[in-house]
Amino acid sequence: MKKRVLILGCGTIAATDINMALRYNDQYEIYGSSDKKNHGEFVYKNYIDDIPNIKDKNFIKILNQKIDQYSFKFIIPTHEDLALFLQEHNKEIKATIVCSDYDTALLCRYKTKTYAKLRQYDFIPKVYEKENVKEFPVFIKKDNDQGARHAYKINNKEELDLYTKQDNMVICEYLPGEEVTVDCFTNKDGKLLFCNPRMADRMLAGIDVHARRIKSNEIIKIGQIINQEIKFRGFWFFQVKKDKIGKYKLLEISTRLPGAFSLSRCLDVNLPLLALKDFDNQEIQISYNDIEIEADKQFFGKYKMNIDYDNVYVDIDTCIEKTEEINTLLMMFLYQLVNKKKKIIAISKNKKNSLMTLEQKKISFSLFNEIIEYSNEIKVKEKSIFISNNEKLRKDFRDKKNGYSFSGNIVECLLDWRA
Repeated sequence: MKKRVLILGCGTIAATDINMALRYNDQYEIYGSSDKKNHGEFVYKNYIDDIPNIKDKNFIKILNQKIDQYSFKFIIPTHEDLALFLQEHNKEIKATIVCSDYDTALLCRYKTKTYAKLRQYDFIPKVYEKENVKEFPVFIKKDNDQGARHAYKINNKEELDLYTKQDNMVICEYLPGEEVTVDCFTNKDGKLLFCNPRMADRMLAGIDVHARRIKSNEIIKIGQIINQEIKFRGFWFFQVKKDKIGKYKLLEISTRLPGAFSLSRCLDVNLPLLALKDFDNQEIQISYNDIEIEADKQFFGKYKMNIDYDNVYVDIDTCIEKTEEINTLLMMFLYQLVNKKKKIIAISKNKKNSLMTLEQKKISFSLFNEIIEYSNEIKVKEKSIFISNNEKLRKDFRDKKNGYSFSGNIVECLLDWRA
């Protein structure tokens, strides 16, 4: 029986990538939870919507009720505050928290604590008291925030006066160079097994939406020192940025999975799965494809429709025979129907030709429950939908069968991305 894992805060971009990393594995079954409706319910088949925010006084009580109800063995937090809270209260929580311990989470949550811990090293940026700022620009950011939130380039004294009115702001030297995020993994014995730098070429809402792997001995050395000085376990990451003379300086460290760790997964380093195995007291090794890779993210629609159907009719002539290339999204949908035990019925004006087409395109005719040859009228079962690139056939189906029909190029709206 698979061990159950709760992804707490499952609406984030990182949580979507965690889902992709852990679906179809043979050891762990994933569940997602958010304290409010968000993208998580479009991604997680096992979705729980009634675990409150950590600020709720009943959070731990309700979380433990869910742990008992679903027999969760592990919890993966997706945000720094979640990780910190869960580890602070880990003795009260009935499941294993998959991330570094409380002391490390606290140290990494506050930049002042991080910089103080590592102050002996030259990769720590200069930090100023307000009255000691003599030259501009400088950079100011909130002590316990992450990414680009509450972070500003300060060009003069007036701006410095304005932004220091906020609480818990840290004033640092301005780093004008390239920014790099580094995905890391440390095992239960404290060994740094993986350190993968990736350049953030384009950012959106604090997430690397275009990233590419780079190689840098300087960055790897920084990672080794950080791992030597701070006790990590499982996945973690740090960010560095070049100063005005081209030397990398530390921005921040975090004990969660970053928003674009999927680039490392494509090297065959599955950080969430490795972490689960490590916390499950399995011996792990990391071997990966040492290749150049870049990733680009864009908004991709996922849809829910209130359509109840048992049968799907597919127009072989227009959706498969007349298309030069195989519609891979259509094939994905058809195999989804197999998983859901729906009936797939192919229709064609010439069954013999359609069977030849399927064979030529290496599509098994056994994928279809029936292949129906028709001349004019198509007899359709109740609770059915129709896929065709013929506008007239789609209209006739809607008008006469009182059903729903879709062209092959919008079949993505029928895909179920949850797992």
